[in-house]
Amino acid sequence: MTQQGLSQQHSVGSVSGLAVHQRINRQKRRSMELLNAVRQLDVVADPSAYQQIMNWIRADYEARQGGTIMGLFAQCFLGAPYVDHRLDLMGSICEHFSRGDSVPMPYAQARGLAQSGAYAHIELYTDGAMVPILPDGTAVEL
Repeated sequence: MTQQGLSQQHSVGSVSGLAVHQRINRQKRRSMELLNAVRQLDVVADPSAYQQIMNWIRADYEARQGGTIMGLFAQCFLGAPYVDHRLDLMGSICEHFSRGDSVPMPYAQARGLAQSGAYAHIELYTDGAMVPILPDGTAVEL
């Protein structure tokens, strides 16, 4: 095999090895601290405290090394008219939606899961993966 062929084979192996590593890390149980931080976003009114929570959540996901997380989608507990919300970790945006509101893609794909009430939140990754998280922190593989 040529040097170029060896180099390409090694590169492909490294990429697939990274994907396997990320998938394994995505299946690790989420901490109660993370789940509590996500829940706090519905009740925090102070913008600086809100930003600190967002930064902490983002850092927790980066430390997990499960790939680049785009954001979270979850049932909202603010009350009527809101039923769910998205947390865009790339843009530090939290947007609440009522039942009739249109949810932007790819968050719209997670809406049915969030509204089922079975999950604490649904994680969305830049590679298209969607990982529902149970209230005890267990990741569900789709």
